[in-house]
Amino acid sequence: MSHSTNSSLLSQQRIDVSAEGDLVALTIGNATIKMPYETALQLSQWLRVRGKEAKRRAGDMSRHWSALAILDGLKG
Repeated sequence: MSHSTNSSLLSQQRIDVSAEGDLVALTIGNATIKMPYETALQLSQWLRVRGKEAKRRAGDMSRHWSALAILDGLKG
């Protein structure tokens, strides 16, 4: 997974995450850190929680779902 940021807080940097054997490699710009998958999972959880917190503080109360399906026709 690769992504480039374009924010006033960060200069644009190449961001990449890949699996290398039993390690996860995170590259931001020219810096790469390799970590065990357990550490990568912990880091991803921290980022998710803090991202939700920042979203809430920014006043964005939108949910992930933008529409709900009507499933009346599905009966078992």
